[in-house]
Amino acid sequence: MNEIPCESCEKLGCHGECENYILQMIEHDAERDAFDRLFKEIPKFNYVLNEKINAIFGTDLEVAKGSEVDKTQTEALSNFLYSKNKNRNTNLFEIKRAIKEKEIFGEGYLFFDSEGRNVYALAKSEITEFQEDEKNPIIDNILYYTVGTVDVPDKFKFETKGFFEQESGYIISPENMIKFKSDSYALNSDLRQLQILLDINRKIYESTTKRDYGDLFLFTTAVTKDILSAVAKRVKDKANETIKKMRERVAKLIKRNKVDDSNVIVLDENYKSVEQIKPVTMVKDYQFIWEKQDDIITSVFNFPMLLAGLGDGAGNVSKEALLKEARANTLTPIKADTANALTDIAKKLCGEEYYLRFKDYSEVNVDYNDKTVQK
Repeated sequence: MNEIPCESCEKLGCHGECENYILQMIEHDAERDAFDRLFKEIPKFNYVLNEKINAIFGTDLEVAKGSEVDKTQTEALSNFLYSKNKNRNTNLFEIKRAIKEKEIFGEGYLFFDSEGRNVYALAKSEITEFQEDEKNPIIDNILYYTVGTVDVPDKFKFETKGFFEQESGYIISPENMIKFKSDSYALNSDLRQLQILLDINRKIYESTTKRDYGDLFLFTTAVTKDILSAVAKRVKDKANETIKKMRERVAKLIKRNKVDDSNVIVLDENYKSVEQIKPVTMVKDYQFIWEKQDDIITSVFNFPMLLAGLGDGAGNVSKEALLKEARANTLTPIKADTANALTDIAKKLCGEEYYLRFKDYSEVNVDYNDKTVQK
């Protein structure tokens, strides 16, 4: 990870955590592992992402020609989707992984191996594009992509294979790369709300696991020329150091005190009193935003709570109407975009005249005596 000093606190590797961690990570090109760790801290982030991807593939893909489904080619596609590549992953797994990249970072890629007739998901950060004319303000005519460290010859021509493999990288033809792209993705949404949810989750974790009692202030009777720092963290560290030393002595004298998280504090005659200042904002004060976390995380992914299995989804409007509306306004366009992007696979496997589409939804089955809805 690039160790760039934070502009606010000048701490190396902070990436602006003191203000807005996520935005600073994007601007400083943080490594993918750092993002993965962060997403695991955000409540329901990966859950809603997985629900959205599963909803897209909630109906099967089928191969069509004209307006008719080709059952033979659809069966061949099914075999392709569930066959495994050299990484022992199914092609369907790689496709979903690439779409997840698009949903988070705006772009996701699939490398189509013409020889093995398999696909491999690639992140935007793993790929470099080379254009025919970088100064062209409108047309991005991509000559080739590179992955890893490669030596690009001055002149080369892609044959039927569609890529060159070197010891530590690949040179790939645009014909062998499937690109998923969207301007509606998680890291292009309301990141301030996501940051608030992340910070509150961290605060609740600290309070519920480390018993945040607030700040301790020690008042001394000794005359000193140096002013005792009133910075809360320093005072707490000084108090904790004293507590640690005194606990060892007290534990030997008071056998009843055998718990690790003891609250016994022993001070010498230099200290006349200890005052505890409780946190200004208690954990319960965060309840209002905690209860809204489903709204926040589903809005980040632009995915209705009903389709993610979250929220009440009730009210005066029927669940059936809500489900149909959610499908029509959100899920159907996403499924169409996904099928269009994947049509390149159908053309490679079956022929130029074929394309992919998702099967229609099954009838909505709503049990009004139950809070669950069949999606």
